[in-house]
Amino acid sequence: MTDDEQMAGQQGQGTCLFEAAGLRLLHRPAPSDHALVLFEDAPEAGRLRPGWLTGPGGEAVDLYRVVPQRAGLFPADEMQALCGVLAGTNARPAIAIGAGLGGQAALRHGQAAGCAIALAFSPMGVAPAGHPTVADIPEQDIAPLAMVAFDPKRRPDALQAEALRLLDGVHVLPLPHMGHRTERTLIGDHVAREVFAAALRGDAGEVARLLRHNRSHDDGFLSSLSLACSERGHYRWAADIAEQGDPARRHMPDLAMARAEAQAGLGRPLEAVETLEGLVVSAPRSPRYWGLLIDRYEAMGQDVAVAELLELALAYTENFNFCARLIRKLSGMNGPARAQASALADMARQHWPDRGGQIDRLAKGLAGIA
Repeated sequence: MTDDEQMAGQQGQGTCLFEAAGLRLLHRPAPSDHALVLFEDAPEAGRLRPGWLTGPGGEAVDLYRVVPQRAGLFPADEMQALCGVLAGTNARPAIAIGAGLGGQAALRHGQAAGCAIALAFSPMGVAPAGHPTVADIPEQDIAPLAMVAFDPKRRPDALQAEALRLLDGVHVLPLPHMGHRTERTLIGDHVAREVFAAALRGDAGEVARLLRHNRSHDDGFLSSLSLACSERGHYRWAADIAEQGDPARRHMPDLAMARAEAQAGLGRPLEAVETLEGLVVSAPRSPRYWGLLIDRYEAMGQDVAVAELLELALAYTENFNFCARLIRKLSGMNGPARAQASALADMARQHWPDRGGQIDRLAKGLAGIA
């Protein structure tokens, strides 16, 4: 065993079966009745994590990992050699799986790797630029049964799915409100095992049902659905959705922001402010959280509070946008506030010399103020 193989085994990745300049094939054997071929989209911390493919305690699964040395790059000559090794090593029914650029690779190379089934989550790059309704993958290269999970509300992914829909054997699985991270529907106890069992039976409808049902365990889905309800004026539904899931997760940023939107819509602006203040306290250097809190006070018509918060946000983040916004806010107020705006503009010119023209436009009319 080589040093690389020993290192892979120590890290729980398995044995290295193939290695070239652009690709590696790692194998973690297990006595399961099928094999998984995971096409990763990055050399480290890819979108679809191997741990999501096993159940509690890391249930046994015969796992092959195709790992690119550079994110999203699968050289054709190396893939041909790698697929030959993989097809010659595995004799079990196999499922090719991947997300993003890894999803594209699972569709493009899964059959050559000996997989009769491919499961791609929000695949990227399957339709050439300018031809979103033409798949840039030869139909004969795609596994006999291919399933493509995507969010139809996300136009780039919807265009890729529309191109693949025209190919024989491809089933599209719409997962609204999941964004581009549709692979997160595999997270959870036994979920992946049930999805793979349905895929091996050729039941694409059951795969879609399982994935749609499991969306409720994802913070991103809950927050997106809650915000969609708020946009349509269904604030009570929005609030209820934002409170779903594990209580330990309700402080998470996406859910908290959705909850604040619903609280404001229900006529509870102070509760919305408290929710957003919690985000600011958890990450005081985040311009995004400060901006949301300031916007909420702006919507309440609290000009003095907005100015104070902008000053605090500027101190913590040193973000020019907060400085510009504070100058505009102070310029529209009376008395000492306008003098403060003029002084702030002078300070900004020194701190951001490359923004001089923009600062001059903001401070127009303030030059004569003592």
